[in-house]
This record gives sequence, structure tokens and C-alpha cells, in this order.
Amino acid sequence: MEKKNVYAGTGISRDDDPYKAGKEAVEMAIEKADKSPEFGVVFCSGGKYGNNNKRIKKLVDGAHDAFMAANKNCKWIGCTTAGEISNYGFTTDSCVAMIINSQYIHFGVGVGKNINLRPKEAGQKAIKEALKNMKTDKYIEPYVRYLAEKKLPNSELIQMRPYSVMMLNTGFTAKKRGNEDDIIEGIVNIIGYRVPIIGGSSGDDFNLKKTYSFLNGSVYEDSVVCTIISSSIKIGSYVSHGYVPTEKSVFINKAKDYIVYEMDKKNAFDCYSEVIGKTKKSIWPKTMKLQKLGSISTTFMSFAKKIGIDVMKLSPVIGLNCNSPLALVEYKPYIKGRFWIKAIDSVIDNKYLRFTEKVPQGNVLYIMKTNKEKSLKAGPESVKGSLKQVGNDASFSLIFDCALHRWFIGKHAAKSVELIKKNLKNIPFVGFFGYGEILDGKHTLSVVSMVASKKLISG
Repeated sequence: MEKKNVYAGTGISRDDDPYKAGKEAVEMAIEKADKSPEFGVVFCSGGKYGNNNKRIKKLVDGAHDAFMAANKNCKWIGCTTAGEISNYGFTTDSCVAMIINSQYIHFGVGVGKNINLRPKEAGQKAIKEALKNMKTDKYIEPYVRYLAEKKLPNSELIQMRPYSVMMLNTGFTAKKRGNEDDIIEGIVNIIGYRVPIIGGSSGDDFNLKKTYSFLNGSVYEDSVVCTIISSSIKIGSYVSHGYVPTEKSVFINKAKDYIVYEMDKKNAFDCYSEVIGKTKKSIWPKTMKLQKLGSISTTFMSFAKKIGIDVMKLSPVIGLNCNSPLALVEYKPYIKGRFWIKAIDSVIDNKYLRFTEKVPQGNVLYIMKTNKEKSLKAGPESVKGSLKQVGNDASFSLIFDCALHRWFIGKHAAKSVELIKKNLKNIPFVGFFGYGEILDGKHTLSVVSMVASKKLISG
């Protein structure tokens, strides 16, 4: 067998028995890698396996038993989803897994609870725990970095990022927010701004009832799981969404956290209505409360899905978020501006706009535009960006896509994953559609990718 710096494999199961599904997916991933797992990830359908506490615990037990049978010291993480992504394509009602084995990559894992009420503290606790249990090789890693210092020019050395963080938080439901921005702030308070933070928010197949995250065989609600990665292998990350700015923009005069009160010196809803050319009533009918977090009836959501109603279409705001969302631009003098999509989740008192992400006062919001063809290319464009950072020579990849993006491109979700697969050239990859995408902050309607090289940083 060819000796490699990184071994990885993926597996999938659609078994109706949750224990068998978790076990089968992990066992297949181990078989494909042909190595025992040092680290693993498991993503599974929230609607099929996470529809109650007992079923999700059985799936996690099955996955954990498979990991422990192969390596009792294996660390692993995971979460429920709104659609699964892997070498086996776009799937629903499935469980996908990946295992990684490399003497050049080391992992530390931790969990923080109560993200609904104390998100910053949860982020801090999770990353502190991950740092504490990360064990690195005190000989191999320093030697590889010594070789890199010896062989590579300063122009390459300065770009090296030996550490990165992956976070999986329980995504929003009808009653709770994901609070991703606050969690990230907590993490940054411990590790600083120079370490990339990558990941996604768990889903439950658009039921908005309950989402879960996993860590080493335990199931968590209202939590964030963090993995810190120390690597002598290059790791790249990138985000793409397929939207471009129009000439229309508004200035945020007054905002706090998730609520924008005033834009262009008018109440935010009036201003938004004017700039997009739609009446307030068509944007937010007074009888329409489905999109307001906390006002959604989970009973209605379940009933609607059973009789074939696309609940997403009942909210005009969802269509506006997909077709012409608002976005902040990230200005940096040395790179092209990156636009951060900001999704409206509700209107308050017929005056103010509440968003799913924090929107800072004193910034400009741009009206964006796209079409389904451009949106379809968000996944492959994200992967291309990550591959470029590692020299287009990858060993494995993780994909974090938006559930709303999946809904927007509809039946083309499978094509999107096939395009990702084509660009990754069939290397092992897994991912999921979730309720938030993370790359140094929370994104919406975006695709975040992480790619690991085959080669050492020393070349």
C-alpha cells in the first residue's frame, strides 16, 4: 500500500434502524480509508434520525461503537442536518461519516452548553476544553516546521496557518437562536483573530423543532462542539454564495445586535420597502407569522410537511432573502471586498427589521442579486478557493452548505454536489446543509469549504 501523509475515507448508510445506520456509515469509512481512525465526523438526517431523543442516541451509539472498535482513543464529532453531502452525492434521510488518520494532524475537542442564554461563555468553554485535550507530537511537528523554515521562502512561510478551529453548534429552531456570532466572539476571546474558524450550524430537515450536536458518543442540545486542529499539512478554507451587488444600498443609522431600527434616516422597514420597490404588506402580511422565530407552530410545520405543503413558500421574506438579500461588504485594502449575506427573519412592530445575524450600526447594506445558475456554482467556487490555498492537491474536504441555499436551487441540489465532487477530483469529502455557515463569522445562503493538502507544509 502506498504510504501517504493523510489517510481518509467516507461511508454512508440509509438504514432505518438508527444504531445500524451510525455503525454502518463509520465502518464503511474505516474500510475505505484502510486505516484506524484518529478523528471522525458524522452527519445525519435530523428528520429521520433526530426526530426524538431515543433515535438520535441510538445512531450516536452505533457510530461510537464502530469508532471505539477500531481505536479506543479516536475523537469524533457530528451533528444533525437538513441534507447530507458526500462522495456518494446529495442525499436525504441518510447518515454520512468520514475518518482521518495522519501523524501530521492532531485534534482537540470540547463542548460548551447553554448557547441560547450564554453563547459567549459556551464558546470559551468549548475551545478551552479542546485546547486542553489536544495532544501534539513534540518531535514530528517541530521538525516539519523546521524543514519548512529551512526550505521555503519567507513569502510562503508568512502565509502558514498551523492551527484552525472547526465548530458545530446546534442550529436555530422555532424557539431558539443559533447565536453563532456570540459563540465565535467567545472563541476569539481565547484564541485571537488569526486562527480560522470554520464550520456550520446543525439542522433538522426544515422542521425547526430540535437540532443536535455530537461529541465522543454523547448527544448535546443547545450546545457548541469545537475542534482545534494542529496541522503540518496545509489547510485551506473559502466561502462563496453566487451573489453580486446591485447599485442600490442603504446606510444603517441605528442598530443593535440582530435588530436594525433605522436606515437612511427612516424606520428600517419603510426604507427597505422603498429600496426594493415592494409594499410593506406584500413583504410582511400582518397575518403571516411563520418566519418570526418564536412564533412558528412546530405542530403546524409538521402537519404541513406531511400533507406536502412547502412551508418555506408561505413566507414572502424567504423569497426576498433568496432572490435579493441584503449584504455587508468587508473592506480590506489588499483583497477584493467580501460580501456577507444578512437574512431578514422578521419584522417588528411594522417598523424594524430583525436579522438572523448581527448587523453593526454605521455600515452600508447592499441589495444583492443572483439567479439559480449562479447560486448553483457557489459550491464549486468555494471548493476552488480552498484548493487554490493548498496547491490544488487535496487529501480530504469538509463542506458546510446552507439549507436555504438547498431550498433555493431545489432539484439542482444534487447537481451542485456533483460539481463539488468534480472539482475535488473524487477525494473523500463529507458535509451537510445546515442552518448557518461559519468562516470567521456566520454566513447565510453561502457555501463554506475546508480542504486539506496531501503534502506537508515543508513541501
